[in-house]
Amino acid sequence: MEAGNLLFYFFIIFTSAKILGELCVRLRMPPIIGELMAGVLLGNYVLGVIDNSNHVLMSFAEIGVIFLMFHVGLEIRVKDLFAVGRTAIFVGILGVVFPLVMGLLSMLLVGYELVESLFIATAILATSVGISVKVLKDIGLIKHKVAYIVLGAAVLDDILALIVLALVKGLARGEFHTIEFSMLVVESIAFVGFLTWWGPKLAARTRRWIERLNIPEGPFVLSVILCLGLAELADVIGLAAIIGSFMAGVVIDELAGVYDLENKVKYVNEFLLPFFFVMMGAHLDPNAFLNPRLLFLILLVTAVAVLSKMIGSALACWKEDWKVRIQTGVCMVPRGEVGIIVGLIGLSLQTITQEIYTIVLGMSLLTTLITPPLIILAFRKRRL
Repeated sequence: MEAGNLLFYFFIIFTSAKILGELCVRLRMPPIIGELMAGVLLGNYVLGVIDNSNHVLMSFAEIGVIFLMFHVGLEIRVKDLFAVGRTAIFVGILGVVFPLVMGLLSMLLVGYELVESLFIATAILATSVGISVKVLKDIGLIKHKVAYIVLGAAVLDDILALIVLALVKGLARGEFHTIEFSMLVVESIAFVGFLTWWGPKLAARTRRWIERLNIPEGPFVLSVILCLGLAELADVIGLAAIIGSFMAGVVIDELAGVYDLENKVKYVNEFLLPFFFVMMGAHLDPNAFLNPRLLFLILLVTAVAVLSKMIGSALACWKEDWKVRIQTGVCMVPRGEVGIIVGLIGLSLQTITQEIYTIVLGMSLLTTLITPPLIILAFRKRRL
């Protein structure tokens, strides 16, 4: 990709996202709806302005969601995560069990083979928490109890989904390596556990050293290095990169207020994040909704994805009032890029067809589109 073309893509993506986002705000809808719709319009299937398979743009989009989760981590207090720890664990576990079982049974009932059904079920396991987090931040509820439950559950959700995906990939290939699988589980738990427990303590001891730095905006520069480094480490382990960036924010939470890191990262987000939502929207082919059979299957899988998370979350939050149960379930609904990644893995292994990939893609984007208005509706009375 030439530099001139890249600048054009950056200009058209950012400008379109902000214009349609502004329009949605004026219509009393979350701005990310406009950003997603900008992607649909600009993508291969409508105007064809941007290529949804462009690696440079997709990488830039991934950096956007990485910094979103980093910013969220900066606002999260470890003690508050521990306060909802038990509930978050139950939400994470049941939020995997119910989608896996309901997704598998639904696909088997409509005639798909076991491996194909397992890939679809796996695609509806992990929550794309970046979507819900953005909406909660926009409405000023990122420090709400439900936000802490969802963030804690999402970390466990991602680890469990990774384990299930490893099992399904092994089944699809006809091979399973016990040692590699065990290492994956141990590394994931150790990564999250160490950073949650020891990370903030180690970061607090570096303050005196940080203040000796002579480079401009030294604390901010070091925080970005930590964000990118832990995101890469998480990716190497096999976790989603956003888990690493979120943990980076949690680790330096106590330093964030001292050096005004939250405010500085916020402006980085305002530039980078629209690329993530636009590139997600660019994957949607509106023509898929004109095929009656495909439309039925997309709606079926989407319904299973929504109901399974809602049921799992409601049961997991049984000690909470009904509002918290509904709010938690709604925030766990979006699948976003997680479902797309699972679908791409299935395609690369040649174990699912293009039709199944389209179904997974449709489900991922539909759950992303419906989540913002559902969150607004679920929290409406609390905002009055």
